[in-house]
Amino acid sequence: MLRLVQMAVLDRWRATGEDLYREVAHLAELSQGQDIVVSGCGRGVTAEWLATRTGVAVTGVDPDPEDIDRAETRAREARSPLLSYQQAALDDLPYETNVFDAAIGEPEVAAAADPERAVRELVRVTKPMGSIVLLQVTWRSGIRDAFRELVTERLGLRPRLLVEWKQALRDAGAVDIQVDDWTDECEDEQDEDCSQLHWQDKMRIVGHAFRRSGWKDARQALARETELLRELAKDRTLGFSIIKGVKWPHAQEIAEGAAQPVGGSAG
Repeated sequence: MLRLVQMAVLDRWRATGEDLYREVAHLAELSQGQDIVVSGCGRGVTAEWLATRTGVAVTGVDPDPEDIDRAETRAREARSPLLSYQQAALDDLPYETNVFDAAIGEPEVAAAADPERAVRELVRVTKPMGSIVLLQVTWRSGIRDAFRELVTERLGLRPRLLVEWKQALRDAGAVDIQVDDWTDECEDEQDEDCSQLHWQDKMRIVGHAFRRSGWKDARQALARETELLRELAKDRTLGFSIIKGVKWPHAQEIAEGAAQPVGGSAG
């Protein structure tokens, strides 16, 4: 089901392809000769496009070693000297402060152990007045709590409200926050397809549930997963936003103030 839900959500958004990447490059104000970081780079699709089309040197970071291996394989096949990758936690980037001209945070940032800290890390490693661009899944319409948790589990990341992502940037020391709502740019015709289960999908769901808990649970699992996909496909439950901020020169002081525990004494 992880793959099915990702198809219904992330793949629909990524299907915008070239238009999306061009918008990211525009918002981040990328130009040849710059050094940027892509946090949650996965298999390196975004990183490769940005390096190839804009001439920036891209450092991709992801906690998944298999994804990093595949990204490095893509880079070798592309013979691009502008691409490099490193396995690391997204909320603890292994780089000095103020080293990148811009930073991109892909949806996997929401899967970090501490997403707010992951945003602070993106701001920290960016040079003053550099751009930080988040590509994030957001909650849009009301959804039952049970389905909210199920979506989170199936996506492998926890969506947030748009206002929460904006606040995370502000708390990290970013200013001039702007939002590009990308939901309407997704291909609407995919919605119906993503809500349908093919027989192979049904067999995988039933087989997994049967092995775990028996036939009764298998029937319930199929009904539950079908309802979940229908819930995702209707009423734009989830949105897709590109959120940009600019690192204020005193961002570290702002971030340290935001991280100060409530009631903590000032030194």
